[in-house]
Amino acid sequence: MSKFRFAFILGAAIFVLMGCIGGSSPEENIYNILEETFTKEDQYVKVQKPLQELEEKEKEIYTQIMDLSMKEFKKIESLSNDALENIEKRKEYIEKENKSMNEASEEFANIEEYVGKIKNEDLKKEAEVLQKTMKERYELHEKLTSSYLEALTLDKKLYELFKKEDLTIEELEKQITSINKQYEKVESLNKEYNSKTEEFNKYKQDFYSSAGLEVEENQK
Repeated sequence: MSKFRFAFILGAAIFVLMGCIGGSSPEENIYNILEETFTKEDQYVKVQKPLQELEEKEKEIYTQIMDLSMKEFKKIESLSNDALENIEKRKEYIEKENKSMNEASEEFANIEEYVGKIKNEDLKKEAEVLQKTMKERYELHEKLTSSYLEALTLDKKLYELFKKEDLTIEELEKQITSINKQYEKVESLNKEYNSKTEEFNKYKQDFYSSAGLEVEENQK
């Protein structure tokens, strides 16, 4: 019985402004806020690799346990303890990631003041779409985080079950089914989040172009 494992993926690009900008126009202020927003998302980027490595490690532990018989209960118990430690570490990374995204969301909220000050109506509409899309992106991340943490709770229960000598096949199958369903939900939200990130990137590039902000892309 398989389990789903998905790392969060960041698709946002960082842009470096070319030339001198005083930050006096609404467009320039929006640019500066976006740059600070991406800076605050940096911790999000940093946790992805170690989180993915922990996910892979937990998958290996799970496979090892499933290959053992109850005659090797001590080994199952030891591996389960390793998995429980792994889950706690992943939870810590997710909490760091979420803190970073919350700070970025708060920073991004500052663009509202400047969107309303844009004089060109067409450009203002672009900025409003940009703002709406980013808000939706952060909302999706909140849902994704909650869903992932719920999956970790179910994982934890599974490894606690493995430590029961009287564990039944029915108990095990029921828990694994619950876990798989939860990770399917995580996968679905992850796809939505990535799609929304790509959508935001497009609107951001369009806004920069329409606003006459000369930038060059610098992917992290």
